[in-house]
Amino acid sequence: FDDILKHNPFELGAGDTSEYTFEHTHAQLMYMLENVHAADGDQSDFQMDFSLAVKPSTISNAGNGVFVQGKAIRGSVLALYPGLVAIPEHGPEVYETIMDRNKDEHKGYAIARMDGIVLDANVEISSIDDGDDSTWPEYYTPETRRNFKMLASKKNPYAVGQYINHPQEQGMQNVQQLAFDFPTDFPHHLRPYIPTKLISSNFIGFGHRELASTIVYVATRDIEDEEIFVDYRLNPSLPYPEWYSPIDEEAARKRWT
Repeated sequence: FDDILKHNPFELGAGDTSEYTFEHTHAQLMYMLENVHAADGDQSDFQMDFSLAVKPSTISNAGNGVFVQGKAIRGSVLALYPGLVAIPEHGPEVYETIMDRNKDEHKGYAIARMDGIVLDANVEISSIDDGDDSTWPEYYTPETRRNFKMLASKKNPYAVGQYINHPQEQGMQNVQQLAFDFPTDFPHHLRPYIPTKLISSNFIGFGHRELASTIVYVATRDIEDEEIFVDYRLNPSLPYPEWYSPIDEEAARKRWT
């Protein structure tokens, strides 16, 4: 931990976030999770310039939002998206079950990456016991999760990406999403703080998916004591929900083509 603290990657910034690298993300996540580990999850003991709080959003009727407490410079990794991970090898049934349920309830927390990986944050993974069916959401059947091995999972106070809201208007957005896959050599003592887990270990061995996948949220400008927002970039070829106002339809169109 002391070696990592000698070089705080959050002090380096990232310049243009379009040039954000795996190495930079990896270094920041290492530093972040070493802090969580050393402080046993107590944010007051973190050697970080910022912490996160989930509380009522500044947007009316938006429920909770995520707020930076302190200051985070442009290029900082602020948050991670948690949940159970479904990969394309699980088949369309698992994907459709998660996304249809999310759509039908209008309050679910699930997100699909462009590579087909789905993150389902409708369940707190630290509460799941693989041998106890009552701790699993009912839509994960025993067949779906066969041979699943849950790593010991601890609370990560930065794993709150599911609560980050979409902005009401252009200019409010201050973070962007980036896909990130934890490498297989990620330190064992930090793995309990990785907030995502594969549904089934049957598919361990598919390249970079050997450990865990997530989405990280990176500051696109300096942020100090304010709520963070990300452009959801919903598919412009589909009907928008009533609450959604498109921010950059060109960027959304590029995402979905």
